[in-house]
Formats: sequence, structure tokens, C-alpha cells
Amino acid sequence: MGITKPKSRLAVVGAWLLCAARAVVAQAPAQQRPVTEPAVRVTTRLVEVSVVVRNKAGEPVADLTRDDFALFDKGREQTIAIFHHESSPAHRPPPAPLPRNTFSNRFEETAGSPTSATAILLDGLNTRFADRAYARQQLVRFLEQVRPGDCVGVYALAQGLRVVHDLTRDAASLLRAIAEENQRTSAERVEPEADESLAGWPQFDAWMGEVNRGVAEMARADRTLRTIRALLAIANHLERVPGRKNLIWVAGQFPTWFDRAAVPTPEQLVRSPDNFGAEIERTARALSNAGVAIYPIDARGLVGAAEYGADRASIRPDMLGSSGGDFGAMMGLAERTGGRAFYNTNDIRDAIRRAVDDGRESYILGYYPTHSQWDGRFRTIKVGVRPPGMKVLHRHGYFALPEEPADDTRRQGVLEAAKWSPIDATRVGLTIRAGRIATGLELTMQIDPRDITLQLREGKWMGQLDVMMVQFALDERNLRTVSHTVNLKLDRRDYMLASERGALILTERVELVPGVAMLRVLVRDVRSGALGSVSVPVSRLSS
Repeated sequence: MGITKPKSRLAVVGAWLLCAARAVVAQAPAQQRPVTEPAVRVTTRLVEVSVVVRNKAGEPVADLTRDDFALFDKGREQTIAIFHHESSPAHRPPPAPLPRNTFSNRFEETAGSPTSATAILLDGLNTRFADRAYARQQLVRFLEQVRPGDCVGVYALAQGLRVVHDLTRDAASLLRAIAEENQRTSAERVEPEADESLAGWPQFDAWMGEVNRGVAEMARADRTLRTIRALLAIANHLERVPGRKNLIWVAGQFPTWFDRAAVPTPEQLVRSPDNFGAEIERTARALSNAGVAIYPIDARGLVGAAEYGADRASIRPDMLGSSGGDFGAMMGLAERTGGRAFYNTNDIRDAIRRAVDDGRESYILGYYPTHSQWDGRFRTIKVGVRPPGMKVLHRHGYFALPEEPADDTRRQGVLEAAKWSPIDATRVGLTIRAGRIATGLELTMQIDPRDITLQLREGKWMGQLDVMMVQFALDERNLRTVSHTVNLKLDRRDYMLASERGALILTERVELVPGVAMLRVLVRDVRSGALGSVSVPVSRLSS
């Protein structure tokens, strides 16, 4: 990895573990494991499938057992190794506030241990201005009727991904955040057109036509890249939610790349670089690892002639758009990930409500595939349920990608992409307490040892963590990036202590640069590729 020698100092006390008196943010995990069980992230290939089951009347079915399911990977039946039923409770107390100057990516500390979650993405980058306004109105109508147990977050995509409100059960705070979002000014996206009839001179027209086509293609490529990175960020963010994870994506256009038969593997990318191959591979991997079900909702509403917008109450049947084009892309996204597509409807509120309800009762099935073909191709999954007549919703498959490589280029690329995400990655549980010192900040970093890979060699539990710290100005300029690799080497005593507490604790000292407003801390497990990040608002830290 291209490593910059940090000016910050890594202070590791007691063979990488602080004593109990200094473990100011260490807390026992919600379900503490016996200390004899290794606190190691298992790297065996596990595929998890979220399944929603409804009866003939459309009501959720909540009393099924493992024996009621049959699961097939490309036609071959698999042994269901993991099975549990998730149900969103009607009432759950809000989480206790974190201690002063303490920040976490753990949902049990910030969203109250949700058993399912729904992220709503208002995609202004791929949506006409008029349709965006109508979609926001419909979202407000939905939020006014949020039900107990709904855990919802709202995000917006324009030039970049923005957090309107992170996951919460507080409908009032969601509505306030949407009201503030509506006050933001945003210009309608204008797609450059390739106008080839400019001056009437054939040679000049031909040249300008090429220029215009190039500009239009650059704009489309930029929009594609920003969209892919937004999906990657949301997938990384939702990964730690234990139950069903829904992404309601409200947009006017949807990508077709997810419908491909295969995505490039890291080895293929090295041999034949692709403009978006690396981004697509990382995003497909993240969506698969997190098991995110995508619910595309067409912000255009009823699709007809151009003069009819989404805010029109009705439209003549002969003006309706066909089910091809974008609708095909929407259906592909939904089927492959286990969601549902909503199009040719102006009732966006109802579409959001139905998508959220899918997360209230679900089953999680996990299996270890018996095949050995990890070549990036899409493998189909089918889930059968008895008794017959049940309606089953689940993802139709996954891209069978090989293990994430640990080469320097890959590691640096993942961190460079992740550092710009405004929402935290959660695969590695991370809690940080920030304290001011003369030169900047001292960070006490609590890492969940179950989320990283530790291997026993020569009597020591060993692992590697990539650590990156990025300082941003108020206008989101990158002021300084420092990265390095931490080599973990725990003896039996320290390993057992970490297992018992559910906390591996590192200390970093960060020299702050003038004008810093936000410090983003990223921790990546080198062996598994698991990533965690936390943003520390430096400008709002109390003394």
C-alpha cells in the first residue's frame, strides 16, 4: 500500500490494549460471547438471503421454521447453516446518548439496535427538477404517517451524496430534516445535447458535433460514477444492520450495469482496465455482502408525453409509457437484489410504505455455497417455502466474486474512494472518543475484534489494519490525508481480554491543520477487506 509516514503517533499500550482504567469508551457487546470462543471474523464464504413471506391475503407470515424453507444455488440445493426470524418491534426505547466527544458507527449506539432498516435515496442527479419536487412532497406525506418500529434514513444525491437524516425512528426529526432540505436551492440538471447544426459549414459542423458528443459523454460518465459511488457508500453503511436492509431509490433514470451476466474480478481488471470496472466490482461486492434489497421508484410517476409531469393526477391510458427502457432496468435491480420496482404510478407515498413494510417481518437464511466457481459471474438463487401458495420475495442471486485481494493498489483504492463518503461504513464496528491536546487531538479508538481477522501464529494472534485519517475543511476540501498500517500481535492474555470486553483499543494522536472542520477516520481489515469509518466534527468538539 502506498503509505504516508504519519506525523500522528500510534500509541499502543499493553500489547495493543489499554488497561481498564483507560478504556473509557469500551463497553461489553450486547450479546457477549464466551471468552473461550475466538473473537475472529470468519472468512469462509457465507451467502445470506433476506426473505419476505406473505400469505395469499398479502399478510406477513411470521411462524415459519428452518425446515419450511428450501434454498437452491444455481439449481443445487444448499444446507441452510444460518436461520433466524427478524421482526421490527412496535416500540423500542431510543438509545442512550453517547458520552461527550464520542462518535460511533455502531447502530446499537446511534439507532437503537434496529432489526431492519430502510434507506431512502432522493436521487436529484438522475431526475428532472419538477419530478424531484413532487417526490419530496410524497416523502413528506409518508413521513407524516411513520409507524412505530420503522427505522428510516434519508439521503440525497446531487453532485455528491448528502445525509439528510441518518437512520432513526424519530419521525419528527426526519420531517424537520426534509423541511431544511427543501430550502436548499438546486438547479435542474441539464444534459448537454450534441447539436450538430451550428454554423452551416460542413467541416465546422462535424468538428463541433464531435465536441458536443464528447461533452455529453463526459457528463453521462461523471453521473454514472457518482451514482455508483453513492450505492457503494449506502451498502457499506447498512452492512452492520442484522436484519433486512431496504434501499428505496427514487429517481428518473436507473443504471443497466447491474443486469450484466458478470462483473470483472480484480484479476481481470488488472489485465484489462475498464473505466468503471473497479467501481462496479467494489459496489457489486458491497451490495452482495450487505444483502441490500433495492426498491427503484420512478420519480416521473405516470410516464406519458413530455408535457405531463409526475404531479398530474391522472393520464389517458394511450399516453402511458411502455414497460421497456428504464422500467427494464428497474425490474432488473429489484429482482436481483430482492426488492420490488414501482413505476407508472403517482402514488410514491404508497410505494415507499409498501417497501418499508417488507422489512417489518423477514427471515435471514445463510449458507456456504458448495461450488468453487468464484469467477465474477451472476449465480441464481431460488428459495422455496411450504406450505404452497405463499408469496416469497428474495434476491435472485449474487455475483460470485473471489476474495478481496490485499495488494497495495487495491487497498489504497478502497480507502481513497471511502474517504469521500459522508456516511459511515459499518462493517468494522468503531467507536472513537476525541480529546483535545496541545497539538491537536488524541483519539481513543475502540474496534470490535469480531469484525477483523486475527490468525494464531507462533502463539500470537496476528492481523493487520489499514488506518487512514482525513482532515476536511468546511467546504469539504481535503486538507491532509495520513495513512499507515498497524500490525497486530496479541498474546493469549491480551487476546482473551479483548474477547471478553468486545473491544480492541488503539490510541492515535493527530496534528490538526488550520481550518479543519471534520476528521474522518477509516479502519480497514487487510485480510478480509472489512471497512469501518467514523466522522469526528472537530469544529463542534467541546473542550
